Amino acid sequence: MWVVGIVVANLFFFRWASRIIRNAFPGTALGVYPRPSGWLYLLDLLLGLALVAYSEEVVFRRCASNVFQPYLGNDCTAVFATAVLFGCYHWWAGLGNMVAAAAHGILMMLFLRRCGVLWPVVLAHYLVDIVDFA
Repeated sequence: MWVVGIVVANLFFFRWASRIIRNAFPGTALGVYPRPSGWLYLLDLLLGLALVAYSEEVVFRRCASNVFQPYLGNDCTAVFATAVLFGCYHWWAGLGNMVAAAAHGILMMLFLRRCGVLWPVVLAHYLVDIVDFA
């Protein structure tokens, strides 16, 4: 249910919020995501996005939470800090994408705390990316 909820939240809330912020602050985006064509597009969708989802979840959910834990504990402050860090990682795509990524990061961190293992969080991230880039 969490995976479906995260994908639906991305479709109906995060995209909407990102679009509003991007239109309000159009000069904040420094680039766009590359869009390959042909067989590279399929390879990027299947393998590239899986690698991105896995690496981002390991870095921002596992590593960052372990680094912040001695300073922030294991409460809402740590969830918020890792989400802000995840949002800042997407700085080049503009303020709208940063806010959407931070909101996505909050849901993902809560999901990780709920399930206790990383693979469902990676799966949710992968499905969100597939929906966004397909």
